[in-house]
Amino acid sequence: MASTYLTRTTGTPTSGKKYTWSAWVKRSQTASHNYIFSEYRTGNDRDEFGLMNNDTFRWESLNSGNNVAYFQTNRLFRDCNAWYHFVFAYDSTLATSTDRWKFYVNGVQETSFSATMYPAQNAEGSINISGITQNIGQRGGSYGYLDGSMSHFHFCDGTALSPTVFGETDSTTGEWKIKTSPSFTLGNNGFTILKDGNTITDQSSNSNNFSLGGGTLTKTEDNPSNVFATLN
Repeated sequence: MASTYLTRTTGTPTSGKKYTWSAWVKRSQTASHNYIFSEYRTGNDRDEFGLMNNDTFRWESLNSGNNVAYFQTNRLFRDCNAWYHFVFAYDSTLATSTDRWKFYVNGVQETSFSATMYPAQNAEGSINISGITQNIGQRGGSYGYLDGSMSHFHFCDGTALSPTVFGETDSTTGEWKIKTSPSFTLGNNGFTILKDGNTITDQSSNSNNFSLGGGTLTKTEDNPSNVFATLN
């Protein structure tokens, strides 16, 4: 059973009202909770992104046990042979509520959801506030470990970005492919990890390094630009 996750404590954000994260993920197991990115203060105060045991993707932001924002896709993510590229962009300053978060899969904005809730205007996103613990690979509270692989995890503090910053459409095959050296303004809490192998030292200019919270981090030659057959 998976038990590996990464962790770091945030500093003062450039803007708690705007952020983007991007990650390439390959599942090894379906029908289980596989969390990708989270902050966890208590069971009633947490912000989490992950694949559910019904194979949908869900984001949930809880404050004192109450939902303040969330979505759950209708789409199912059951392919254990391919890398998914997930991008989430948050900007609560926008006047139109339905523009305040956007979720992209392989470069295309997801629009079909079984449930949605949008944040209040100018609400700070809990994933990017000062002094909280960010987790990669679990929800927090030793629950929902990611069973799979992850590559090129980027975080941008202060800007809601398009997926074209991190990927592009191959002109020959029409497939969505990775940009291995994306260019974007980092902001105070911005970072790039897992860019080259299993490096959890921040490979941006920020030095926002992660620590291994538990388990064993294993390097694999399977990656978004050179896909190998893997067991599931």
